Amino acid sequence: MDSDPVYLHIRVVLSIILGLSITTLLRGLASIIEHPERRGWSWIHLCWVLWALISVVTFWWWEFRLGEVRQWTFGLYLFVITYCAAWFMLCVLLFPDDLRSFGSYENYLLQRRGWFFGMLALLTLLDLGDTAIKGHSRWQMLGRAYPLHTVLMLAIAALGAACRHRRAQLGLAVAALVYQAGYFLAEYFTLASD
Repeated sequence: MDSDPVYLHIRVVLSIILGLSITTLLRGLASIIEHPERRGWSWIHLCWVLWALISVVTFWWWEFRLGEVRQWTFGLYLFVITYCAAWFMLCVLLFPDDLRSFGSYENYLLQRRGWFFGMLALLTLLDLGDTAIKGHSRWQMLGRAYPLHTVLMLAIAALGAACRHRRAQLGLAVAALVYQAGYFLAEYFTLASD
């Protein structure tokens, strides 16, 4: 399974990009803890950061199933790298370098919500392709919860992009975080008990 030299190469590139994604999130969290007043923090932003951290970590864990791919092509390689790059882009959108014209992470997130939620929708759609690459057995393993997960995340992305109200944004962020944590805990414990 891990002896395929093409997959070993892909796994290294995938790990670099996802490692940068997690680094971006952890560095951003550390800067908030270090100087919470400097760039402002909010529950909306913090929920999305935690959602992204859970999502990237679990995505990285499940990518070990790519070792089961029998025939790697440049197209599949490009797809996987694009998917990983999309995670990195979402993480960078949560922690931009320059907030001067926005004042806080929350203001930035609310004003750039089209980009953030567009990336969230793109990631949800890319996950369908990633699951397909892993084969029919992966679809069966995920069961009926997976299509529901996809529809729910696309609905959250659409509502988040359209809605300007802070309370609604907070509700979406909390719902996404609670759902994502519960979804992956349920999946992990279900698979661990099998």
